[in-house]
Amino acid sequence: MSSAYSIAFVMFLLVATSFAYLIPDRDSTVAAPTDADADEADERLATDDDMVTIRAEFDRMLVGKGLVTDSQIDLIRHGTKSRAVVTGMRTTGHFREDFREVELDVMVHRPCGGQFAAHEKALIPESAITKVTPGSIIDTYYRSSDESAVAVCVSPR
Repeated sequence: MSSAYSIAFVMFLLVATSFAYLIPDRDSTVAAPTDADADEADERLATDDDMVTIRAEFDRMLVGKGLVTDSQIDLIRHGTKSRAVVTGMRTTGHFREDFREVELDVMVHRPCGGQFAAHEKALIPESAITKVTPGSIIDTYYRSSDESAVAVCVSPR
């Protein structure tokens, strides 16, 4: 019987030693790279310059698709943001992708006080057509030095 215990003990030592060589050391200070480490190595924080580049590329995509014009992008990026009340809306029957062209009559409120009337033709997401019905309040952009041009901005949902 004692030889059976001895053989079992030697086998246990043999198996334990094999595992010690085959299993990587978990307490090692230098860990082997994993898939998660590789993903983190590819990540980095976005800088202001990155955001400007992404925004410019997005603007070019919108202009390229014909959803906005260069002048509308310029107003949105560099104009005065305001709110406007839609006083009239007429669909033109034209569309592009999931956007419908509408003619809007709006009463734009100046941030410093006062208001002015404007007329704008814009492509509005089909899912947001109800947001431009008369009486609705929408975001608008204009130049304080030239109130003849207005850009409207309506989110899809």
